[in-house]
Amino acid sequence: MSEPILIRVADLINSPRAVDIVHDGRVYKEICPLLKTGQKVQLSFGGITMVITAFLNEAIGKLYGEMPEADINALLEISDLRDAFQPALDKSIQWSKAYFQNRERMEQSISEDFPNEE
Repeated sequence: MSEPILIRVADLINSPRAVDIVHDGRVYKEICPLLKTGQKVQLSFGGITMVITAFLNEAIGKLYGEMPEADINALLEISDLRDAFQPALDKSIQWSKAYFQNRERMEQSISEDFPNEE
């Protein structure tokens, strides 16, 4: 079995703060094609001093709409994430799985809760 490809978030986004929506797209675009080919990826958050949930949703949560959860679990390793950020990652994954399991129902629920939002 091949060794995982190491991707350092801080190097990829050129910042210690994972808070910019432009950056999260870079992470997703880097890891998604690799995972889809069956390549293991170690996504390191070493050097990251701040992470927001929106970043995690786009960078990692979006994967759950592209491939089965079992594949993500087998191929993606998250490393060096500060303990303080683990709950945000857990919530991001939980919400993403729920959303992509029944996207139509979730979007309907959101539009009912926020009828004036686009």
